[in-house]
Order: sequence, then C-alpha cells, then structure tokens
Amino acid sequence: MAKAPDNFRITTKFSLLLAALLRQRGVTVGTQQVKTCIRAIALFEVIREDELKGIYRATLINRKQDLPHLDRAYDLLMQEFLSPPQESGDPEGAQRKRPIIVKTREYAGFASPREDKAERAETEGYSTREVDVRKDFRMISKRDVSEYVDALEKLARRHASLTRRKIERARHRGHIDLRASLRESVRYGGEVMKLRFKRKRRTHSRFTIVCDVSGSMEIYNVFLMNFLHQLQRLRRIRIETFVFSTRLQSLTAQFRTRRFPEMLQDVAGNFSGWSGGTKIGGAISELNDTYAGSITPKTVVVIMSDGWDTGEIPLLEQEMIRLHQRARAVLWVNPLLGDPDYEPLAAGMATARPHCDHFVAGHSIESFARLARLMDAVS
Repeated sequence: MAKAPDNFRITTKFSLLLAALLRQRGVTVGTQQVKTCIRAIALFEVIREDELKGIYRATLINRKQDLPHLDRAYDLLMQEFLSPPQESGDPEGAQRKRPIIVKTREYAGFASPREDKAERAETEGYSTREVDVRKDFRMISKRDVSEYVDALEKLARRHASLTRRKIERARHRGHIDLRASLRESVRYGGEVMKLRFKRKRRTHSRFTIVCDVSGSMEIYNVFLMNFLHQLQRLRRIRIETFVFSTRLQSLTAQFRTRRFPEMLQDVAGNFSGWSGGTKIGGAISELNDTYAGSITPKTVVVIMSDGWDTGEIPLLEQEMIRLHQRARAVLWVNPLLGDPDYEPLAAGMATARPHCDHFVAGHSIESFARLARLMDAVS
C-alpha cells in the first residue's frame, strides 16, 4: 500500500486519472460522480488519506464488488506520485517525494479568488501495466499473450463462481426468510410466532458450446479455448463442448483436463480438423442428429464462429431452424462484430442470423465479459 502523509492534498487531475483507471478495470464511473468527488475533496483545506479514500468509496463506487478495484487503482496511482520515474537531468535521481496539492475551488466548481499554478501537481508520465480489455485479440503482441490469457481465465472463473439468485421456500432448513416471516406475523397480531425459511434453488440450465476452429478463426482459438476450458470446469451446471471446421467433434471429456496447456495438447491430439475449412451447416446438422440429447428446451446453445461457410447454405438454414426450435436460446458469438463497420453480409452469417436470439462480439476480453453476463441472464 502506498503511503501518503496526512497533510497531502490531492489534485483534480489525480481524481480524473483514478476515475479513468477504474473505467479501464470495468468499473462504471459516471461524469456526475467524478464532479461530486472533486467538489467533496475541495471542501477540505488539508485532507488525510483515510478521508480521501472514504470520499472515493462514497462517490465513485456503486457496487461492493468494485471496492477491490478502487483499492488497487488508488495504490498504483499513488505510487506514481510518491515515486516518480527517474529523469536523466536530475543528478539526485529524482527520488524525492512530490507533494500532492488540492486544486483551487474554482476548478471544482466553487468561486475562489486564489489562483496559484504552483499548487497543481504534475501527473504526466503516468502508466500502468494494465490489460486493455477492449483490445482485439489479433492486435496483441506475442509477449502480451500470457497476460491476456491470465485475464481471461480470471473472467471465466468469476463467471463460473456466480451464485444462482433463484430461491425457493424451505421447510425447516436454509436461511431465515425475514420478509415471509413478517408477512406470517400479521396472522398473530404482529408477533413473529413462526419463522419461514428459504434456500437457493438448484438450476437445471445446460450449455452446449460449439466452437469454430477453422483457419479464419485460428487467431482467436487460444482465447476461446481458454474461456471454454474454465467454463467447462464449472460444476453447478452442465456444459458440453464441441469444435468443428469441416466436421463436428465432442471435446467435453478433453475440456475436463485441469490444466489448460495439457488440455490444448489433448485437443490437438484428438481433433484433426484444426485450422481447416468451414462447413457450419454440416456441423449443426450433426449436432442436431448425432448429439440430439445435448439439445433440450433447457439448453442454451453458444456458437462461436465468424460465419464464413464453405458448405451448403440451404442446409445451414434448415439446421439452424431445427436448432432454434429445440433449444432454449441460441447465442452467436462473432469476433468480426468488434469492427464498427462490420455487417453480417456473408451468406453463412446472413442465413444464420435470423435464427439466433442474440448476436454478440467475441474479439476482446470486454466482449467476453458481456457474453458471460448474457449467458447468466438467459440461463
């Protein structure tokens, strides 16, 4: 934890940088929240670190689960202020600590005659080793791949650990249902004579993941496989995984391998169609016929493909209709959708699109975060 003396005062630019860093971490911070934060800070002539962090918690954070992001972002940014990078022109090594000063109230929306430019802290040169969640996977350099894979694993594990919000009434076990108990007390003149209980209801949602590993999707394969691997380790719901290029093959057993590198080796050894052509219609047909038991009215089907099909288009339309009629929902994940100019004009994508309940991007960590939330919502 970076320590700042109690007499440190914070600049408006520090608060703006902190808000920007929180947004990079996926925390929703509105403009009005930032304004409120800056105005609150400007009320203090001298502000202690605990008071400063209290203001940030009260004004910039909307959800309890975002508090760790605030603590981490605050530490990183404070370290930049307390230990600035060394400059070649400073013979002392530029290791001295710089004071962090509150900007004048005029900059926070308050009237103040005081205007001292020397009070403004210099924050240029700020940088962190943060993963860009919006960056397209194909633009990632080889040396950064491991960092993005780690970030994607964390995302998948976070989604896999989401608790089911559905509850049901229990007889004598579970948590006390205070609301139901109070309603029951009306019968006894307001006295709680009998406690009601509730418990989490077991969900029976099932996912069938169908992943395109053809040549046009090769650059996204590592990231897609990593995400699928972590989801496959989820034990609360049933997930069946298939890959296809010119043919469909089940890899549910391989995806149960605990370590991701070993899983990739197992996949490579059990699937020979990697980076080949694409016959989406034939793959969906095989899914409907050979693996019919994988598709039920409780199944959410997730198809990951760019939609380039070298097979028969009428077959694709016929099988997508069958799949959509049998499944609970069909989600199509297309990496090309990350391009603002992309339109699903390719014959395969244009044919399949009307028979999908949701059509989402799959080109970045941010897009996979949206996919995770969508999968939870439709399950």
